[in-house]
Amino acid sequence: MKHPTVYTTTPATGVSATVRWDEESSTVFCEVNYSPSPPEPQNSLSDSLDARFGIGAPSYVLTAGTLSMLLDRHRRLAGLDFYTNPERWTVRTSEPLAAPTDGTPHIETEFDEHGHAEDIGSPVVLYEPSHGTLYLSWGPVSHWYGIAPALAIGVADDNRLTQVRLHGLTIPPRGSRSATVE
Repeated sequence: MKHPTVYTTTPATGVSATVRWDEESSTVFCEVNYSPSPPEPQNSLSDSLDARFGIGAPSYVLTAGTLSMLLDRHRRLAGLDFYTNPERWTVRTSEPLAAPTDGTPHIETEFDEHGHAEDIGSPVVLYEPSHGTLYLSWGPVSHWYGIAPALAIGVADDNRLTQVRLHGLTIPPRGSRSATVE
């Protein structure tokens, strides 16, 4: 298995991310919307046929346990869903959010012919309730890349994907059991 790596291109403008919690399905969702880019010139018969018959651009899927990350044809994060139990999250005390660098992150790994990558393993889940920040972590971060105000990707020194940060996620209190406090 090749762990996903991240490279960046010129910052995209007009990107928004919506993060929400669905209590009924115990799922965190994040949808990313990029401003439409001008259509690319069609160079082949295949491109012409795809356009004529409405065949969409390829997409890619990364999984990590119950986390699914959808990438668009440019391998930018386009959305995610994470089936989880908030009672098992590690709660962090408040600390300032590290400012992300401008740039559009693209995720590279090995995908099969259907656009699926091998499972990269379940992340450690950390939650900072005073700011509503959820961290999905596979290791320490040396650098953050912002996708939208509510979404950033953290990488290690070797550009491996090590964290996804979702900001502005409010989870209503559940029952009397509490998560571990760090």
